[in-house]
Amino acid sequence: MQRTRVTTLKLVVTTFFWGGTFVAGKWAVREAPPLFVAFLRFAIATVVLFALMAWKGKRAGAPLSAFTPKGGAQWAGVFSLGATGVFLYNCLFLTGLSFTTATNGSLIVALNPLLTAVLSALWLKERIRTVQVGGLLLALGGVTMVVTDGSAEVLRRLSFNHGDLLLLGAPVAWALYTILGKKVLAFLPPLTATAYASLFGALLLLPAAALGGAHLSDAARLTAYGWASVLQLALLGTVVGFVWWYDGVAELGAARAAVFVNLVPLFGVLLAALILSEPLGTTKVAGGILVVAGVYAGSLGKRDKEDGPAGNGTAPSAPGPIRSAFGEGKIPGPGSPVEHFANFPRKRLGTEGLP
Repeated sequence: MQRTRVTTLKLVVTTFFWGGTFVAGKWAVREAPPLFVAFLRFAIATVVLFALMAWKGKRAGAPLSAFTPKGGAQWAGVFSLGATGVFLYNCLFLTGLSFTTATNGSLIVALNPLLTAVLSALWLKERIRTVQVGGLLLALGGVTMVVTDGSAEVLRRLSFNHGDLLLLGAPVAWALYTILGKKVLAFLPPLTATAYASLFGALLLLPAAALGGAHLSDAARLTAYGWASVLQLALLGTVVGFVWWYDGVAELGAARAAVFVNLVPLFGVLLAALILSEPLGTTKVAGGILVVAGVYAGSLGKRDKEDGPAGNGTAPSAPGPIRSAFGEGKIPGPGSPVEHFANFPRKRLGTEGLP
């Protein structure tokens, strides 16, 4: 019971960190070019993720090479994750935030899981339920209220904020990342996939930032608040968020953990109001309620199959490649040094997502 309470608290704090990425991102792009901020975020996160992977491997008695992709298909897989979920997503996310508010960003990007379900149905031929379609339409109605601020004139003239339009592309990039991730997680643990995705994403962001006119000297322009924002994005929003999220999924199951994602836009909006003094009008509140309600409704009716037997919250077993990666003939049992890796669910990478 105590462990479950701790896990629940960690999931709440994780969603708080993810909600905070919108405020941190908004603050950081005030002080440095968006793509340079994105590069710093994932350069730092990559170092920490690889250090964490090495530490986990040492505890498990496995060399770092055990967690390295093997063959062209695996390398192409992790590169595709870096190109979509890190490079493309953060180009749209941080560039969008430089033109619009953190409040709008947190509500628009909340569409992630619903768009993932739709694209999975189109690409992977996964079944999409009526409740998911209804949830998507409800959430899109809420997003429309947010980006138009309730003005029919904006819709008539299509005079949308450029930042809002860029942010609308971010959930599409994340949906692609999630769909590709389902394939990659058939042969790699989530920590390995995330570490290499972060590495390739950072390598793509560096020349993109340079082409955009950024220089490494731009780091000196960041104030203490700017660096705090970058570190929040890299350490709390990416590394700690990843570890605690998968701890929660392993302990409570995907279904129960997924419900917490609905807190992300709530925390994002509240933190934007408290820290950035962004106004909270009636229209945005109403639109936010529709978005959260739509995302929650869209998550109903599909989660039970993603938990363990009888919906008891146990994580699904890891596939064969995970077992061979540790040189083991079977999945290590509870209490083993590699239990944390072996129990990571394969199907859930990024469906809710690290903002």
